[in-house]
Amino acid sequence: MKKSKASNKTRVLYHGTSVNNVPSILEEGLSRFWEGVYLTDSPESAARWTGFRLRAMGEEEIAVIKVLVEEDRLAPGSDHSPMMVTLFGVGESILHDGPVPPEKILEIMYFSFK
Repeated sequence: MKKSKASNKTRVLYHGTSVNNVPSILEEGLSRFWEGVYLTDSPESAARWTGFRLRAMGEEEIAVIKVLVEEDRLAPGSDHSPMMVTLFGVGESILHDGPVPPEKILEIMYFSFK
């Protein structure tokens, strides 16, 4: 049986979330939501994109998860429309095709809305 070669190329990307989700993310990794795990190309973009929603919900801090993922599991996301890029200054939208396990987490950064 011939084995297909998996890509060895990796990429560092970011995922913004509520600080309340950090304990379960450290234990279980990032879970697939709808089509996959939503990621972006910078911590600032992750904080801006998710932060506007969390701030509207009354949260005062956001967690940004830095991950290392395989490039062959990535596809362009559709959640950063040109209007959202202009309004919020968010970067590239990237979709990971499945869960990101906890061992792929490199760092957790915290941003305050204050």
